[in-house]
Amino acid sequence: METTLDRISSTQGKLKVTLTEADYKPEVDKKIKQYSKTAQIKGFRPGMVPKEYIQKLHGKSILVDEVINMVSKTVNDYIANNKLRVVGDPMPDNDAAQNIDWDNQKEFTFEYEIGTASDFTVDLAAVPAITTYEITPTEDKINEAIEDVRKRFGKDAEVEEVEAGDMIFGTLKQEATSFEVKDATFPTDRVKEESAHIFKGLEKGSSVKFDIQSIFSNTKDLGFATGKPEEEAATLSGEFELTVEKITRVAASELDQELFDKALGQGKVSNEEEFRAEIAKIIAENYARESAYLLDFEVEKTLLDSVSIELPDEFLKRWLFNINEGKFTVEDIEKDYDAFAKGLRMDLIRNEVAANNDIKLEYNDILEEVKAEMRNYFGAYSYEGLEEMIDQMARKTLKENKDGAVRRYTDRAFGRKVREFLKSAVKVESKTVNVDEFNKVAEKVYA
Repeated sequence: METTLDRISSTQGKLKVTLTEADYKPEVDKKIKQYSKTAQIKGFRPGMVPKEYIQKLHGKSILVDEVINMVSKTVNDYIANNKLRVVGDPMPDNDAAQNIDWDNQKEFTFEYEIGTASDFTVDLAAVPAITTYEITPTEDKINEAIEDVRKRFGKDAEVEEVEAGDMIFGTLKQEATSFEVKDATFPTDRVKEESAHIFKGLEKGSSVKFDIQSIFSNTKDLGFATGKPEEEAATLSGEFELTVEKITRVAASELDQELFDKALGQGKVSNEEEFRAEIAKIIAENYARESAYLLDFEVEKTLLDSVSIELPDEFLKRWLFNINEGKFTVEDIEKDYDAFAKGLRMDLIRNEVAANNDIKLEYNDILEEVKAEMRNYFGAYSYEGLEEMIDQMARKTLKENKDGAVRRYTDRAFGRKVREFLKSAVKVESKTVNVDEFNKVAEKVYA
């Protein structure tokens, strides 16, 4: 057996595998002997089928299977033993393979086109310092949050004149047709901005006419207002008239113990000062999560900018086209290729960092990834035994492995573990900013 790699460039090569009869014949003979002992063929006693007969019936298919399996293993072993950074899959020369004479040839040669990433190193000490942000809520943000809580736990009160955000109840009809809905419900906070003036200042008993399709930006809201299915609401057109019968407005809750208990939990705070401090803490925690996400993004972005990796772009585009078997056009692949290449480079960097720093996954790492997703699903809900239930559900998810769950959560856990290591290995500088300043930074980074 002979295996050679002819380099076309730093990122592409031709891998050639040649098998002689001495390489594959022992395995082929062994498989034929096994067949002769287990084959159930009419006219022969079990285990007494002559090898020559098996050779005649199945010899060619056994030969093909053994040669293909041996070549495949040889290719994989060569890649592993030579530590090639292969990207995509080796692509066989199908034209040469189709011309093989399996009946007469004794020696077989297979060629594969392979793509590799160029050599690179990840020097974490040389990575520029990365900024992480500690966000302090401004008084305005705290006030906005408190007002939002007061409205969320407020009560509907009937008013006489429409203002932005009010709910209008009335009769909706169209003179040109027999259409009439006596319990129409118009939420003014969902009305298009350019149409809001139509309803502002309306009083009980007053009427207003408008083009029905000019009021809402989607059929879901129109369906809600008219009480019709979305499909039917989408067909409505022309001038309609709404007669106002009732206007309601959410009256904000008082800053009292009832609101404190509803918003934060029974007895958690007992006065406005404590309530305000707790709201500020919640805002800070929410922005801390956003800051942590931005830091993860910045670490990976900085690594991509700092580590130069050349890829066999044209090879990868052809490989993507072939493996997707017509699901995507050449144009589709070209359009999305930059994002794919960026992700591939990041995967290569993660793998290199993990290999160089002995970062290994354990079962509990993967299990915790599943549990984290489930905790996020339950959100703010908490009760006795919840963690135990989540643990059982997570273990069951991995055991059943539906839709490749194990692979999916393994990839996530690996990415998280490498990211956590990277944040401890690169230089991170902390900076305190307010919410508006952070939003400007984030907008610039994500652009």
